[in-house]
Amino acid sequence: METRISDAMELLSDGLRTALEKQPQLFKIDEIRLRAERELSVSIGGRDEIISGALVAREDIERTFKTAFSYSMHSYSKELSRGSITTRGGNRVGICGTAALDASGRVEALKYVSSVNIRIAREIKGCADEIISRCFSNGLCGAIIIGAPASGKTTVLRDISRQLGDVYKISLIDELNEIAASYRGTPKNDVGKLTDIFVGYPKPVGVQNAVRSMSPRAIIADEIGTDGDGKALEYALHSGVRLITAAHAQSLEEALKKPAVRRLFEAGAFSWAVELNSAKNQRVRKID
Repeated sequence: METRISDAMELLSDGLRTALEKQPQLFKIDEIRLRAERELSVSIGGRDEIISGALVAREDIERTFKTAFSYSMHSYSKELSRGSITTRGGNRVGICGTAALDASGRVEALKYVSSVNIRIAREIKGCADEIISRCFSNGLCGAIIIGAPASGKTTVLRDISRQLGDVYKISLIDELNEIAASYRGTPKNDVGKLTDIFVGYPKPVGVQNAVRSMSPRAIIADEIGTDGDGKALEYALHSGVRLITAAHAQSLEEALKKPAVRRLFEAGAFSWAVELNSAKNQRVRKID
């Protein structure tokens, strides 16, 4: 059995594992989703399918949730508050349920986990070949990857990191641990031989630490969210570091409506924009 699917299956109870093993497209599964007292479902190539007869009991949810967190919720309080954790093999387990908040409004526990989503980590080596060829043929430059959720931004950033990180010193700010999929300090995905990985750092902290301590030629960061993200990346830009990052949007024009993205464009951070419909469906645009 393919290793990462095998690692994901280890999180499941025997009954659910048996039901999945019967699926003819087992090795093509992208997500395994458990919802309490409803049937198990999977996603394959963006299509959701229900596994008929595989009813998910609350005990199944509990087993998967606790196994993902190694039965030590206190050791992973940060991941718990964010609602996801990277497990062995680089698979990402997302959870939702009833939150218990502390005095500051931070999630400190989940009383009832109602859904678990196991996202199978995949690498598509070569999916950024056209981007590398067109955008980086003359050396490092700034680029932004634009796409809707599940359009392949993370997959493309990963392959860019792999290819550029074999040539240049890169600092990868992997706030949600979705690009490198590091497990106990070791990346499970190939993100380049010269790439230094900052996992779990808030983007402003990770970017500043990278610039000050790792002397990167370029910073690769997951999606720009807050104005603080934009300011941190602008600080790196003015320190002579090239930026390669991503934004949630359907198009370049829509991305520019986001203040943090627009600020970076106005600062001259990007020479190229790549619009994605999927990791293999790309529109590369030169920024004038």
